[in-house]
Amino acid sequence: MIQETAYAKINLTLSVGERRPDGYHDIDSVMHSISLHDTITLKKADTVSLSILKGSAPAGRDNLMVKAAEHFLAARHIIGGVSMTLAKEIPSEAGMGGGSSDAAAVLRGLSALYETGDTPETLAALGAALGADIPFCVLAGAARCEGIGEKLTPLAPWPGLPLLIVRPQTSVSTAKAYAAIDARKLRPENTTALCVKALETRDKNLLLSSLSNDFESALFPTHPILCETARTLRALSRPVLMTGSGSAFFLLLENKKEGEALRETLKRDHPLWFVETAETVAP
Repeated sequence: MIQETAYAKINLTLSVGERRPDGYHDIDSVMHSISLHDTITLKKADTVSLSILKGSAPAGRDNLMVKAAEHFLAARHIIGGVSMTLAKEIPSEAGMGGGSSDAAAVLRGLSALYETGDTPETLAALGAALGADIPFCVLAGAARCEGIGEKLTPLAPWPGLPLLIVRPQTSVSTAKAYAAIDARKLRPENTTALCVKALETRDKNLLLSSLSNDFESALFPTHPILCETARTLRALSRPVLMTGSGSAFFLLLENKKEGEALRETLKRDHPLWFVETAETVAP
């Protein structure tokens, strides 16, 4: 049996380019793994199956884990399957790469289970065919992600930055999120290069000034719940940013103790929100 940890990610920056002829958008983003994670186990079997032990997720072929397993086994010409279990902690439809990280964990786990000798780079290439965030989730840590997210420049992670993750009870269609950006004539400044420098130099002030996400200005005017959530969190006088195309936010905190206190306050005042402490990690 193999057990894999599937770490969530946050986007410290997310700049979105113009729509490409193929319908995708180029992005320029710094992604970082965080401690919030799902846990996956894999055992050799005759067929591919998935059981959900905790949390909510599709159990059949609609789950990216199943697609990743089938894709890996076919690509490596393996006669056999895998029995998988999932204990889910990462909120779904949150912009935190939960499904992509689960699929990445399956690729890593199957390589170990069947002893195929794949490098992280070859697994990332396999994953790119299934989803743009999977290559980063395979490698984890920190990286500048370009193209549609599959072109990675590894960065030195900055582990131990305390966070509070907040997801209001709403979700955002990725397609509609990109359409909202396309409808805007002006794009915010791309601060990704500044964020890269901040990670390289461990400059906290530069990191805070570089936090940016193009989806905020595009979505907040038409998604009142996102706008109100951001307003509530910013009233706490902490750096706040939405991750991915939403709907989760993260707050960068001074210390873990502060995070626990804010967690209790927000869970009391907003019982329907997902609220959890976390920190950046270097898996």
